[in-house]
Amino acid sequence: MLDRRSALASAKPYASPVLQISEARGFSLLQAAGPAKTISPITGKLPAKIGTAMQADGRTLMRTGENQFWIIGPENDGIAAKLNGIAILTPLSHSRTRIVIEGAPTRDVLGKSIPLDFHPTVFKPGMFAMTGIHHTPVLVHCTNEHRFEIYALRTFALSVYDWLTDAALEFAG
Repeated sequence: MLDRRSALASAKPYASPVLQISEARGFSLLQAAGPAKTISPITGKLPAKIGTAMQADGRTLMRTGENQFWIIGPENDGIAAKLNGIAILTPLSHSRTRIVIEGAPTRDVLGKSIPLDFHPTVFKPGMFAMTGIHHTPVLVHCTNEHRFEIYALRTFALSVYDWLTDAALEFAG
């Protein structure tokens, strides 16, 4: 069997005393489309508003559209089998790379090229946005005040990672 190779296998690690940028591996990402009332008996309560995420049973649930959800769980999550026939499912695990950026200057780094207001009173933990970094589509998820996860298409993951590390150079200490 083939092993999955990271899209960031050739990336140089980035760590400074105040900022770390890395890849988070070992996750599953499933897009489920259908009414919340048919999906929630399997997943538990779902976010009410587009752009919000919540935690339930070791998974992150994101409402990405009116009847569309991202379900992020452990690598071998069996949620797809439970939702089969209940929702329209699209596995996205192998098409996305999850990049984590954390530390006090995280919002300053992201604000250099992402057209969002990253002020802590505006972009709060539990919120996410589908946006772009230099015309590259990404989903940016605020997991706590100084930690964000960026889901980039695998094809563009190294470019996104390189952009983040370049934008973070002033914080290299």
